[in-house]
Amino acid sequence: MSGHDYLVGILRREDLQLAELASLQVARSEIEQVLRAVYGSTPRIYYGGSYAKDTQIRSAYDLDIVMYMPSYDTKPLKDLFDGVRAALVLRNYTVQAKTVALRVQYRAGLHVDVVPGRAQDTTFKYASLYKNPGSWMQTSLKVHIDAIRKSGVRPVVRLVKLWRLQRSVPLTTFAIELLVTAALKGVAIVDYATALMTVFQFIALCEASG
Repeated sequence: MSGHDYLVGILRREDLQLAELASLQVARSEIEQVLRAVYGSTPRIYYGGSYAKDTQIRSAYDLDIVMYMPSYDTKPLKDLFDGVRAALVLRNYTVQAKTVALRVQYRAGLHVDVVPGRAQDTTFKYASLYKNPGSWMQTSLKVHIDAIRKSGVRPVVRLVKLWRLQRSVPLTTFAIELLVTAALKGVAIVDYATALMTVFQFIALCEASG
C-alpha cells in the first residue's frame, strides 16, 4: 500500500457519518429558530467553519454558525453580541463569550460557535465583528470559505488537523489553513503523502526562521 492510499483510507475513516451530519443540521436549525424569533428574517444566517469548508474530521468536530446583520443596521456591535447571547441564554443554553463568537454548549461532546456581525455592504463578503472585550475587527469569512473550497487543499487540511489532534500541536485551524495553502501554492495535489511532507517541511522552515 502506498502512502497516498494509506492517507486516503484515513480520510475515509474521518468522514462524518450521515447521522452525525444530520445532528449538526438539527443543531443549526434549533439555534437559528432562537435567533429568528428575536431578529426575524433580517439577518443572513449560514454555516461557517469546517462544516462550510468541508474540512471536518470525525475525531474532533464542532459547528460554526455565522449571523450577519445587513450593512444598514445601526446597532452597535457590542449590543448585537450581547443581544445574541441574551437570546440564547433565555432559551436555557449555556453560553461562553469567546473572542468573536458565542460558544453554545449544545450537548455533550458538541459545541456550537455563533458569530454575530454586520455586513459591510450588500455582498455580505466582508463584515465587522465585535471583538471581546471591547474592540472590533473586519473579517472575510465567506471569502475564506470559498477560497478553501476551491483551492483543492481540503484533504491536506483535514490530515494536518488530525496530526494536530494526535500530537497536541498548538495551531489554530485558521493557522493550519494558511500554512497548508501557502505550502502548496502552485502545487498540483496528486499524492497526499507528498503534499503532507511538503507542508511539514514548510512548517519546519517557518519555525527555523522564527
